[in-house]
Amino acid sequence: MAPRTLEELKRKLQKLNSPTSDLKLGKRALAALTQMMDNPEKVAVTSISLLAEEAGVNASTLSRLVRKLGFASFAEFQLVFRKHLARSSRTSFYSDLAGRFVDEESDGGASLAPASLALMTQVAEEETDNIAQMLSSLDVDALEKTVNLLAKAPRVRVYGLRQANTVANFFTYALGLLRPDVSLLGNPHHGVAHGLNELTQEDVVVVIGAAPYTRATIAAARIAANHGMQVIAITDSHGSPLATEATLSFIAPTSSTWYSNSMAAFLVFIEGLMAMMAGRLGRRGLASLKQHEQLIDEVSHEL
Repeated sequence: MAPRTLEELKRKLQKLNSPTSDLKLGKRALAALTQMMDNPEKVAVTSISLLAEEAGVNASTLSRLVRKLGFASFAEFQLVFRKHLARSSRTSFYSDLAGRFVDEESDGGASLAPASLALMTQVAEEETDNIAQMLSSLDVDALEKTVNLLAKAPRVRVYGLRQANTVANFFTYALGLLRPDVSLLGNPHHGVAHGLNELTQEDVVVVIGAAPYTRATIAAARIAANHGMQVIAITDSHGSPLATEATLSFIAPTSSTWYSNSMAAFLVFIEGLMAMMAGRLGRRGLASLKQHEQLIDEVSHEL
C-alpha cells in the first residue's frame, strides 16, 4: 500500500535505507527520493521533468520509483506532498507558492525581460508535461462509458469551486452547446442541496477539483453517489477524495511553477471529451449547435 502522508513516506524511506529492506532501489533512485523528501514544498508544485533534472535522473526513473513505492502515478505521489503543504499552511497555500518569485531586495523597477521569458518558457514546458501525463493515464473504457453517460442522462450537473469553478463553467457551456439540460449544480440562491434534490439516479453529476480540495465539492460528490447518481470526477490524483466518491474518474496533473494549480490538462481533457461527445451525438448534437447559432443571429439582429 502506498504511503498516505509525508510521515508514512519518511518511515518507508528509513526502512529502504535498512540492509534488511525487502524493497531494493538503485543508488540514483534512492538519492533522488532522499532529495525530494528534503524539499517537500518544491516537490508539491514542481513538474516531474524538472525534479528529475535537478536530481540528475530521467523522468522515467522517477516514474518507476513511485510505482515501486506503491503509487499508481507520479501525480498520486505528488499529492502526498501537496496535502502536507496544505495542512501545514492552510491559509497561505497560494502566497507560499507565489513567494518563490519575489525578490525581497527588488523594488520592482528593474527590467525583467530575460527572466520573464525564461519563466514563461518554464511554465509552458510544465503545462506540456501535465498534458502528456494526463494522456498517458487515460482509460479508454472509462472514456467510452463517460461519453455514453453524458449522452443518455436526462440531466447533467457540473460542480467546482474556487479556481475549478471556471473549469466547471467551461464544461457546462461546451456540453450545453451539444445537448439540453446541462447546468452548474445549485442555484447560488438555492444552494447545492436544492440542486441535488432535483436529480434522480438516471442523472450525472460531474465534480471538478484539485488539492487543496473544498469540503463542499467533496460533500456534493459523496451525497450524489450515496443517492445513486453517476458521479464523474476530473481531479488531480486517484488518491483524491473526489476520485474516491466517483463512478468514473480522470486524472489531470496540476504541478506548475505558478502560484496555484495548473488547469491546462483539465481544459485539454474537456476539449477532447467534448470532441468525442460531438461525434457520439451526431446529428442531434449538430442540430443543437445550429439552433444555438440561429439564436445568436436573432439576438445580434435585435441589438
